[in-house]
Amino acid sequence: MEEVLYKSTVSAAFPKNDQQQLLLKFNDFLKHIKTTGLYDEMYHRWIDQPEIPVMPDIETSGKNGILRIGTTGDSFPFNYVKDGETVGFEIELMKRFAAYIDRKPELIICNFGGLLASLSSGKMDVVASGLAVTEERLKQVDFGDAYYASSTGVICHKKHLQNSQSSQSSIQEVDLEKADIAVITGTTSEFFIREHYPNAGIHCFDELLDEVAALQGGKVDYVFTAYSNALNVVKYNPDLKVLPKHYTHEGAALALPKNSDLTEKINQIIRKFKKEGVLDEMINRWMNSKSDGYEIQQIPISENENARVLKIAISSGREPMVFVQNNQIVGMDIELSQRIAYQLGMRVEFVDMKFSALIPALVSGKADMIASNLSATAERAKSVDFSDEYFKNPQVLITRKLEGNAEKELSYSWSDKVKESFYNNIILEKRYLLIFNGLKVTCVITLVSVFLGTLLGALICFLRMRQNRIICTIAKIYIDLFRGIPQVVLLMLMFYVVFASSKISGETVASITFALNFAAYVSEMFRTSIISVGKGQTEAGIAMGFNKVKTFINIVLPQAVQKVLPVFKGEFISLVKMTSIVGYIAVQDLTKAGDIIRSRTFDAFFPLIMIAILYFVLAWILTQLLTLVEIKTAPKRNKKIKIK
Repeated sequence: MEEVLYKSTVSAAFPKNDQQQLLLKFNDFLKHIKTTGLYDEMYHRWIDQPEIPVMPDIETSGKNGILRIGTTGDSFPFNYVKDGETVGFEIELMKRFAAYIDRKPELIICNFGGLLASLSSGKMDVVASGLAVTEERLKQVDFGDAYYASSTGVICHKKHLQNSQSSQSSIQEVDLEKADIAVITGTTSEFFIREHYPNAGIHCFDELLDEVAALQGGKVDYVFTAYSNALNVVKYNPDLKVLPKHYTHEGAALALPKNSDLTEKINQIIRKFKKEGVLDEMINRWMNSKSDGYEIQQIPISENENARVLKIAISSGREPMVFVQNNQIVGMDIELSQRIAYQLGMRVEFVDMKFSALIPALVSGKADMIASNLSATAERAKSVDFSDEYFKNPQVLITRKLEGNAEKELSYSWSDKVKESFYNNIILEKRYLLIFNGLKVTCVITLVSVFLGTLLGALICFLRMRQNRIICTIAKIYIDLFRGIPQVVLLMLMFYVVFASSKISGETVASITFALNFAAYVSEMFRTSIISVGKGQTEAGIAMGFNKVKTFINIVLPQAVQKVLPVFKGEFISLVKMTSIVGYIAVQDLTKAGDIIRSRTFDAFFPLIMIAILYFVLAWILTQLLTLVEIKTAPKRNKKIKIK
């Protein structure tokens, strides 16, 4: 159902001081079609009629040139894509206007935020995309006579409607305060919902695709995200739709450390790009890519090999702003960063991490700049400085369509879905390389952590069993400390605080962190297994002429190893799974590879299942290897167990 949020008139926008006087011709055209009844016919065809209409053929000689028409192509029934063709009420209206003035229509599909900028810069002749006439927009463009009275609203599930029994009005109230809304942690979306809808059910996620999966699974009612994200979500998920209301209009900006010497230089470059039309060209190219891919330009690199490296923190998975394609990081933010780096005479290095880790990375010195569609909010400005805005990206709601695609689902078999998902998530763009590299990183971190953790755990166990009270207390504090801190918190503290000024890699920090944590658990395993070996064994060894060291090595240790291996095996497997959090410190492991793939295919489930299977296989292989070691240490006992 629909809630009317505000009413406005909609018209076509024309450049200020239109030299071609298109505006006057358009007004004459509107009067003409309203007088002849053609307008009513169009209105009935596209807006009143419940069936999906057919776009009529409109012929024009085009003898007076081309009419460049800007629109978004994503607003049913006004302008949308059907069977590969842009159709709708506004499309028919503008094509008829082109025929009226004997010009050939050329549709330019553009992101909503770039429409007026493109019109003002001369890249379009007219914009028709549900534009409401406002005082703010009148400062930039001129509007023709209104051709539609618009009421902006939202569509939601029936459970959010109040006064549902009322039959006096077809318009009922939508109460977002009672809705469950998914947001990304630490984003403008979260801040906005908490401020304006404090009683709503707010569900915070780290990745956009986790939000989409929750929406499709019925865990939330809406996903609140940036418009550029929303377009790609619904493009790959036909069961979802974007609601028309734009809730915020904050612009995206680059973030830099406080009092950085680069801030003003970057601002000057951004202003230069705006003046020269570089930004407009980038926005149009990245926001309006066709299904066959993006037009990626090669940006020159500084020829000075000793040039300063500009380390830029990003969070991939936000197509088309920043994402991975053909195993390379690309996107509008990436291209903008490369252009800025070249203007500064610097080389660029991108550091991919989770969105919530971006600002900590910048503040701790792990990055020189953030370029990841970041909104300049007052809260963030307390920690970092922002450049000038380079892109307007409003926040919108995504929700489920009330009507499913039952017929399509029936004709699309389960095996076809699996084949298509396998191709899209693994074969296409050689995404299996992402999985292979991520698996390799996971294995390296795991094995190094286990090796170092086992050695350190043995040392801590030795100190813990000493008679010296001070040494024993220090060892006990170590064990309690590392067992009491959550792994993800410990990992971020180590990367952003302890090793903040160090140049060591995220993989090394992860290995050290997991080794320290693993040692705390292993030391207690060792101590318990050693204690479980009766004192009589030690006494017997000494009676046989061994000293304490030889008694421990030859008699106590072999028995302790037999007792500790089953528990050690379980902790080892737990560590394998625990490595999945390393994405918080810009390490591309197996889980992060899955997230990157999900962000490109917008397949919420197949990559998760694929990663889960790979973790299971890895854990199973390691379990079998440790079982072989267990059999070697106690062949008779394990043989009996196997026979049973």
